[in-house]
Amino acid sequence: MSPSPANPVAPILDRVEVVLCQTSMAENIGAAARAMKTMGLSRLVLVAPRAAVDDKARAVATHAVDVLEAARVVDSVDAAVADSVAVWATTARSRSLSLPLLDGRAAAAEIARQAAALPAEAGGRVSVLFGAERTGLTNEELGVADRLLALHANPAYPVLNLAQAVQLVAYEVFHAAGEAPGGLAPAEPPATNAELATLCGRLEAALEARAFFPGGQAEERERHARRLMQRVRLVLNRARPQRDELQILQGMLTALLRPPRDRDD
Repeated sequence: MSPSPANPVAPILDRVEVVLCQTSMAENIGAAARAMKTMGLSRLVLVAPRAAVDDKARAVATHAVDVLEAARVVDSVDAAVADSVAVWATTARSRSLSLPLLDGRAAAAEIARQAAALPAEAGGRVSVLFGAERTGLTNEELGVADRLLALHANPAYPVLNLAQAVQLVAYEVFHAAGEAPGGLAPAEPPATNAELATLCGRLEAALEARAFFPGGQAEERERHARRLMQRVRLVLNRARPQRDELQILQGMLTALLRPPRDRDD
């Protein structure tokens, strides 16, 4: 489903996806859909929702029921952002992560720029993650992000309802889309999260086969591997290679995994 053709920034907004992780209240899902449609956004993804899209959600959504009905429902955040070329994680507090942190307005400008730069035929998306009402985003959910979007509020009471947070971000993105420059599409589309995950999986398997990860017990090795590969994933997320650049890395890894052969001098 796409925003109204009458909206001049519809092509940009149609490439921005709102991802709600483990939402526990149907009313919040409905209110988030309403907030999105008000600002021209239509792509909604529900990750392992704890509440159904029921009559409560529809009643709150009012005229945004179409956004609810078109929502994708997936089991994991990896599945949610598999086709995304950029992933933003929203937060109301500082995080000890090696990720760029932008405030809402600056982040919206970058989101609009990223969406405007996507080739129309590539089908990629820019995803914005929102965590569960009580706990926010988990470490696993944060692990797929390449940037943080800070929602600053009153230090004495920095509490935002989920739908309010969606409304704030949607408002800023809507207005930033009107100022996003056009004609920025790269010669090659950016690599998707799924393609980055494939490279990381191959690299981890190769390192494990060569006993790279320290630790005597299997559980300890797995813990070290998980921590190291999370950092490698962060490096790749920050770099955001284009698809042809990622293919170069895949080819180099394939060559390194081949058995050595004698070379004629």
